[in-house]
Amino acid sequence: MWTELTWRHCSLAGLVECVWLFDGMLGRRRERHYPTGELDLIVQLDAPFRIVEGQPAAACPPASLSGLIVAPLVIETPAARSRVLGVRLRPAGALALFGVPQHELTGATLDLQDLIGSESRRLAERLDEAGSDEARLLLLARWIAGRLAEHPSTDPRVAYAVSEIERAGGKVSIADLLTRIGTSPKRFTGLFEEQVGVKPKLFARIVRFRGLAAALRAGAGSFSQLALAHGYYDQSHMNADFREFAGMSPGRFLAATSYPESTTLAD
Repeated sequence: MWTELTWRHCSLAGLVECVWLFDGMLGRRRERHYPTGELDLIVQLDAPFRIVEGQPAAACPPASLSGLIVAPLVIETPAARSRVLGVRLRPAGALALFGVPQHELTGATLDLQDLIGSESRRLAERLDEAGSDEARLLLLARWIAGRLAEHPSTDPRVAYAVSEIERAGGKVSIADLLTRIGTSPKRFTGLFEEQVGVKPKLFARIVRFRGLAAALRAGAGSFSQLALAHGYYDQSHMNADFREFAGMSPGRFLAATSYPESTTLAD
């Protein structure tokens, strides 16, 4: 049994997808993550999760930031009850919160203390001491909102490109997008990677895959129909993205158990 709470606010749209809390135990301890174009700030109040595939095997720090992932990542949850809070961040939100080049975070899990020093420990202590799950959730949400105004925002050209890629579900010509922006491809690609974490073409592929995965879960069509609807040449082209990003075939992905309010799968 578990409790799961989620908080969203329209004022943080484009920066924060949601703030969430989990309190309980999972029946299956291995959890598979796949690229979604978002980052995760995690605070664990009990025994730590362990990374077992996709990055060097290790216990996750009590408070951590996982950069954009570009390949599957598998974690193992504790055997006992665990209390975990998280913030699912858009790249612009991560940049505003921490003010560090996003490509330095890509494919890595960093100790939050390395980013914000002793404030990380104080945040974890305040969350642990809060009187209820709802109080913890609101405390973390307020902490996030308070920090967002303190650091630089995304370059308007990068923000426009991200918005257009998201609006098109990843099905966009990057060359056409650069023409509209009117900037040097090489210079813009470097700026985009610094502020988003990956190059524009890879970000568009990840956004497309995220939409495809959601449509597949929703039963929106056959494999071949969904491949064409999401801009793939054919089903084999789509299958290649499933192998790269999820580490499995579309059929196995569809059969896997998904967790409520999450894009992750029981592994």
